[in-house]
Amino acid sequence: SAIRTEVLEKVTEEVEGIKLEDAAAIVSGGRGIGGADGFKQLEELAKILNGAVGASRPPCDNDWVPDGWQVGLTGKIVTPDLYIAVALSGSSQHMSGCSGSKNIVAINKDPEANIFKEARFGVVGDWKKVLPAFTEKVKELLAGYSQVFLACLSAIIF
Repeated sequence: SAIRTEVLEKVTEEVEGIKLEDAAAIVSGGRGIGGADGFKQLEELAKILNGAVGASRPPCDNDWVPDGWQVGLTGKIVTPDLYIAVALSGSSQHMSGCSGSKNIVAINKDPEANIFKEARFGVVGDWKKVLPAFTEKVKELLAGYSQVFLACLSAIIF
């Protein structure tokens, strides 16, 4: 006998800002962020970089962030020029979604975290101290530069 299917509802994802798959820069957080409030700091850096925010599975499963932010085997595959991994362990499931990134920068307090094997640059430290300092430095570096200049610079660097 034939199997019958019926579409009950079509759900479209509302995306605010740059889509994760289209972003040249992604700031992504893991379980180590600790909760929804921590992701606000990631959003701030992503906005400065004209990028998007991503997450590993635990923050999505815990409803800290929308499911549409998930990067990895059960999430989205992304290939940005810059992928900043904050408090992410670097599980194989997550890395399968971002290993095509041109530059991975890792911030993690565990020097043995797998993410450092994949990262081009790594900072061992508490993200709550490292990220604000990093964000301020990026703001300083970008102050006064036009978006056109930054786009050209980005194309040259990455």
